[in-house]
Amino acid sequence: MNTWHGYTPDGRELVVRREPESWIVQCGTTKSHNRILDVAMIEAIRAADDLFAHSHHTEYAAWVRAQSAQIEEELGDTPER
Repeated sequence: MNTWHGYTPDGRELVVRREPESWIVQCGTTKSHNRILDVAMIEAIRAADDLFAHSHHTEYAAWVRAQSAQIEEELGDTPER
């Protein structure tokens, strides 16, 4: 399985998918693609923050780092071949 489902600290759905050569992260209706999972997660969450002005701005750096380490362990940090 190459997909992980979870939620941001403020309750938004977060979907992470491992693809060859990149990670795809979806937060709400926004998507981000990057070869580095942390970057893809932050981009998707920030883009979703821009769309949802009513959401609470939360500092995600520590949470993203911890969560991405767990996801990389579960899904593998190297692309499937």
